[in-house]
Amino acid sequence: MTLSAPEETPAFPLTRGCPFAPPETATAFRETGAPQRVTIWNGSTPWLITRHDHIQQILGASAPVSADVTDPGFPNTSSAQPAVEGNIFFRKDGDQHLPIRRILNPDFTAKRSEALRPRLSELTDQLIDDLLAMEGPVDLIEHFALALPTVVICEVLGVPYEERHAIHEASKKIVQLSLPHDEKMAAHAAMTANLSKHMEHKRSHPDDKLLSRLVNVHVDEKGDLTFDEAVGLGTLVIGAGHETTANMIGLGILALLREPEQRSILLSDPAKYASTCVEEMMRYWSMVQTEPRRVLTGDMEVGGVLLKAGEGIICNLPAANRDPLVFAEPEKLDVSRVERKHMGFGYGIHQCLGQNLSRVEMQVAWVRLFERIPTLRLAVDESELHFHDDALTYGLESLPATW
Repeated sequence: MTLSAPEETPAFPLTRGCPFAPPETATAFRETGAPQRVTIWNGSTPWLITRHDHIQQILGASAPVSADVTDPGFPNTSSAQPAVEGNIFFRKDGDQHLPIRRILNPDFTAKRSEALRPRLSELTDQLIDDLLAMEGPVDLIEHFALALPTVVICEVLGVPYEERHAIHEASKKIVQLSLPHDEKMAAHAAMTANLSKHMEHKRSHPDDKLLSRLVNVHVDEKGDLTFDEAVGLGTLVIGAGHETTANMIGLGILALLREPEQRSILLSDPAKYASTCVEEMMRYWSMVQTEPRRVLTGDMEVGGVLLKAGEGIICNLPAANRDPLVFAEPEKLDVSRVERKHMGFGYGIHQCLGQNLSRVEMQVAWVRLFERIPTLRLAVDESELHFHDDALTYGLESLPATW
């Protein structure tokens, strides 16, 4: 069966009426049981996919679905996206994607990430020591949620920690949807120049960090990357490795402050519940709110609708991760939930490369913070909190807290 596109198409990104729920329009679209059109910044009308099984169908297909942002039909987030991301392996398909992914895989395995847990615990405790030395209220985004993944990703890459602020500012601008084209390009140029400098330095001062391995092994020794490609991978790791995790740590803190019963469950047995807590937070928040995006290279039927070659697709994870056909009581936060069907880290061959490291960071961060500061509470009314809807990832602008 083929359905026609609706006459009215809402503007995308969609806004959340309630900060703790998916956009109401996305939920309504999911309940229709079929893909629907939305209008993006350039006037094009890609399909919005909101059902869990439909997103799995699309992201699990190698054809006729493409992740190539340079394809004319791809529903780009801005005019800058093809130039900024066009050469990044994550935006490629097949042989242009998998060989490069395999280069990075060893640095982000579950085993390697788990081996970092003692160091992550140490870094977390140092940050909490710093918090306790401050006079409240303290912004937990700046001084904790952002600080932890930033220092972790600097260590993984081999970038001096003192440059964390410059790295964060450039990364934040690159993923901000409403930022003008010129500012996005300038931020990308600044990030590229910074990493190029460090990578060149690693040639004469090698170490066991990721940037050093990329340039010395994969550029100079094996030749399977160009220098610019290696810099691009470093940029990708920064964007995927600290901004996203920082947002999730902040959102998780807020959720646990709002729901003390869930916090009590987590702290009653961290060895049992820390991992399920992370999976449930990823499902509940679905902070990757305007991705994944794809373009069709051939016709494909989804939910009774014929999607045609050249048309763009946007997958709405917040709606899919609350799909009542998949999750029992989907609107409820349950840190003991054992279902692992969420797509918070994506799905298919393009799913998040750094998800294992991110999981360990979150498991450590929430437990240690509430164990060491059991009286932690918001320093402002919940209505005063500001969430950023205009970015690829959902999160809090700030989280003022005291104890």
